[in-house]
Amino acid sequence: MNFSNPLYFYFLAGSYIFFESIRRVAPPFYLRLTLLVFSYIFYAAWNPFYLCLIIVTTGLDYIWAYMMDSSGGRQRKFFLFLSVFINLSILGSFKYYSFLMGSFQELLSLFQIQFNPLPWNPLLPVGISFYTFQSLSYTIDVYRRVILAEKSILSYALYLSFFPQLVAGPIVLAKELLPKLHNIKHENKHVWNQIFFLFLLGYTKKSVVADNLAPMIEMIYGNPGIFTGGDWILCSILYSIQIYFDFSGYTDFARGSALMFGIELPENFLFPYVSISFSEFWKRWHISLSAWLRDYLYIPMGGSRTGPIQTSINLLITMLLGGLWHGASWNFVFWGGGHGLLLIAERQARNLRKTMSPVVTTGGKVHFLRFLTSKPIRVLIVFSFVTLLWIFFRSPDFQTSVLILTKIFSWKGGFIISYTDMKLALGVISIFVIGNSFGASRYQKFFTHLSGVSYGLSTPFFCFWLFAAILLSRESRPFLYFVF
Repeated sequence: MNFSNPLYFYFLAGSYIFFESIRRVAPPFYLRLTLLVFSYIFYAAWNPFYLCLIIVTTGLDYIWAYMMDSSGGRQRKFFLFLSVFINLSILGSFKYYSFLMGSFQELLSLFQIQFNPLPWNPLLPVGISFYTFQSLSYTIDVYRRVILAEKSILSYALYLSFFPQLVAGPIVLAKELLPKLHNIKHENKHVWNQIFFLFLLGYTKKSVVADNLAPMIEMIYGNPGIFTGGDWILCSILYSIQIYFDFSGYTDFARGSALMFGIELPENFLFPYVSISFSEFWKRWHISLSAWLRDYLYIPMGGSRTGPIQTSINLLITMLLGGLWHGASWNFVFWGGGHGLLLIAERQARNLRKTMSPVVTTGGKVHFLRFLTSKPIRVLIVFSFVTLLWIFFRSPDFQTSVLILTKIFSWKGGFIISYTDMKLALGVISIFVIGNSFGASRYQKFFTHLSGVSYGLSTPFFCFWLFAAILLSRESRPFLYFVF
């Protein structure tokens, strides 16, 4: 059920009307039950059979967390092992089996050893990577005694399947979301200006920007040998914009939907393309996944406490696995590894600056160094490297990625894309630059103040915005991150 599809809004309106009709008279238990039923309906609308996977994951992790809470020592470790092993086994069998068996088959063929793996190529369950990580964070936190095991299986089931963030995040930790679900009746604050703003912002990002760019990007990636280096530079920039607007637009829809039921989800994007460093980029892009990888993978491996060499290894492993989380392809591994190497290089450069004596410069050298270290140049450098790595993320295979990079770095000729596409591209890039320049510093303050604006002032503004967005929108497409 696509968030930008009218069918979703009918579903959302129906679930909200029913929820609101019983909110004042029903105990919190029935409110949570209502949301759970609607969440299961939402997921079953895509594939009823795969709803069983969420129910199985819910039941097993609920039991193991409960057993961990009432045991100690080796027993706690054993139940944690079961949770991690079963969750990753389910995820791996659906998402990585073909990739791993194919890679193993190619490796054995180098030694002229024939290997025929069992055929297994199921449809990938939507959102399995997200709810698996969310469930793992719960059992790990119970094991660490960060939280107590949830006594109500209903609350835990809702935590794992809450429909606004079920299929593409944000990944919300149990210590953050479960207390909100427990107080769902008392904290149901409807801030309608903020809700409408999030819906319209998400719709504009998705249907007006991302979906308008999609046909051009698909056309160029569908014919990689035809287009010039200039076309590919433009296409790469546009894909950076498309994936940001597509995924952050989903998050806006998710946050707006949850806020209707009085539940505030965390922000998942904070203008990542204004970052002046690669570490800052990962604090702004897909924040919930970055935090999960940091807290449950990077830090347990030793983080930055183990010396420069081991820290670099920890960073690289974290980003390699973060890339693999996105998909079963060597392209994703290379994309994650590329970001890992950039983070390592940045850390090494930072450490080197601390140990070096200041260099005396005069005249033009001072101005040149100030220019190179100015915020706009640093933003441009980070954006350029991130954009180049998106090529591996988007390309169907590694050979296509190499072909695109070869064309970019041996630029010959100008542009062959149509005049109409060029106008669209330049218009989107201009809006993107202006929006990031002004929005990064003012968005949070504006969003906070929206709650105090009267409906008499906000309603005409939202109506005009909705009318303009509908006129400029294109045919709805699935969100890009639904495949992860």
